[in-house]
Amino acid sequence: MRRRKREQAVNLFAFQDIITGVAGVMLFALLLLVVQLSLRLASQAADLQEQQTEQQSQQVDQQRNQIDSPVDPKDSLVSLELQLDQLRRENQDLIDALSRDSKSEIEKAQSELAELIRESEAAKSQAESLQQQIASQAVSADRKEMLAKRQKLQDQLESLKKEEQRHKSGKLVAFKTSANQARQMWVVDARDFRADLFDVQDPSSVTSVAYDRKQPSYETAAQIKTALEKQTKSKSIILVLRPSLGGTGSDLLADFRDLGFNIALELLDEETLITESADVTVESVDDEAMQ
Repeated sequence: MRRRKREQAVNLFAFQDIITGVAGVMLFALLLLVVQLSLRLASQAADLQEQQTEQQSQQVDQQRNQIDSPVDPKDSLVSLELQLDQLRRENQDLIDALSRDSKSEIEKAQSELAELIRESEAAKSQAESLQQQIASQAVSADRKEMLAKRQKLQDQLESLKKEEQRHKSGKLVAFKTSANQARQMWVVDARDFRADLFDVQDPSSVTSVAYDRKQPSYETAAQIKTALEKQTKSKSIILVLRPSLGGTGSDLLADFRDLGFNIALELLDEETLITESADVTVESVDDEAMQ
C-alpha cells in the first residue's frame, strides 16, 4: 500500500513538473513577442526621426536658398507657415500610422497572452482534476483494504466469542469425527480419578463420574455406562486413557465393548489438553469397523 502511495505521489509530482514546464515555455514565448514588438516600435521611431531630420535639412536648405535670393518678407513668411503646416500634417500622419500599428501589435500580443492564460488555466484545471482522481483512488483502495481487514478481524472475534461460549467448561475438542445430530459420539476422558463425559458437538456440557482406580475395570465401565445412558442413546464413544495404564486400559476397553459400545481409543498423558488447535486427531470409526 505504501509503495502504491509513493508511485501515485511521484506521478502527481511529475505531472505538476510538466505543467510548470509548459507554463514556463508559454511565458518565454510571450517575452519573445514583447521583445519583438519593442524592436519594431524602436525601428519605426528611428525611421520617423530620420524622416524628420531629412525634412528639417530640406527646410534649412530652402531657407538658405531663400535667404540667398531676394524674396519678399511677406512671401517668405507665408511660405514658412505653409511649410510648417505641411510638416505638422506629415508628422501627425506618421504618428497616427505608428499609433495604429502599435495598437494592432498590442492587441495581437494581448490576444496571444489571453490565449496562453486560458491554456494555462485549462492545464491547471486538468492537473487539479487528475490530482483529485488520484487521491480519490488512493483513498478508495485504502478504504477497501481497511474494510477487508476490519471484516477479517471481526470474523475472528466472532469465532473466538463462539468458541468461548461453546467451551465454557474449558474442555476444547480436537477430534475430527463423522458425528452429527443423528449419529452422536461422546468423549470419555478417563485419565484422572474421574471420567469426564461430553458430546463431541457440544463440549460445553460436561458430566463427571468419580470412581476408584483400585476397583475392577468392569465396575468402572458400568458406572460410566449408567451415566452415559442418562445423557445419550449413542453407543459410539472416544475413550481417552493414559499410556501408562497398560493392561488396565486394555481391560477397560474390552469391558466397554462387552457392554455394547463402539469405541475409538486415544492415549494421552495427563499434561496434554484436549484442544481444538492441537495436533491430536481421533478419526471417526464406522460402527461396523468398531465392532
